[in-house]
Amino acid sequence: MASTICGWCGRLAHMSPVGGAEVISDQNSRLNVGFEAYRCANCRRLVLAYGWTDYKRTNDWDDAPSDLWSHPQAQQPRWLPPAKSNRTFPDVPAAIESLAVEAHDCLTIKADRAAVALARAVVEAAAKEKGVTRGSLIAKIDELHQLGLLRGHIKEAAHEVRFGGNEVAHGDLTPIEHEAAEEILTLMDEVLNELFQSPARVTRARQRRLERSQAGPDSVSPAAPER
Repeated sequence: MASTICGWCGRLAHMSPVGGAEVISDQNSRLNVGFEAYRCANCRRLVLAYGWTDYKRTNDWDDAPSDLWSHPQAQQPRWLPPAKSNRTFPDVPAAIESLAVEAHDCLTIKADRAAVALARAVVEAAAKEKGVTRGSLIAKIDELHQLGLLRGHIKEAAHEVRFGGNEVAHGDLTPIEHEAAEEILTLMDEVLNELFQSPARVTRARQRRLERSQAGPDSVSPAAPER
């Protein structure tokens, strides 16, 4: 079995089969439902893989082979507990962070269109949080740039997230490759960094510098000459 993200520890880890597997016949499908236990190489906890497989028992008492998912028509299994991204955005307002984390969780289980749709919602919610509430999302992104809150290339990143969200939200059932969804969420992260996280880091660095200055010369090393 290939590596996957563990639903317990959130790490990408190798999964080793534990014991036998179980296959239940489905009379309404050409495939059967398989279940198989695995152990995470990182946290050593057990996870359950389940999904469709073309393996068929010859006798009810036969043990199914390990790794049901290597058969020609088998589909990639799902996992319990489901994988999560363990992403955090500590300087982003809680409601927007929740949306962004949910988008990454969707990406982790390859719910790619859901991830991209949420990414678009994140960009719009971020604009509103910054007081840009009027007009379409196009207008909101452009106004963030005009206000100096988004640099030029980050403005374009926000528009790419918007384009991706539009593709999956208009009911045309447009397919999207997983790699494209990953790229769109990376751009969403860039927007959140620009609007919230980077300014917060600068503020903290400035505050620490001022605190060192106010503490007096005995608490800091000699300052280097100005350049």
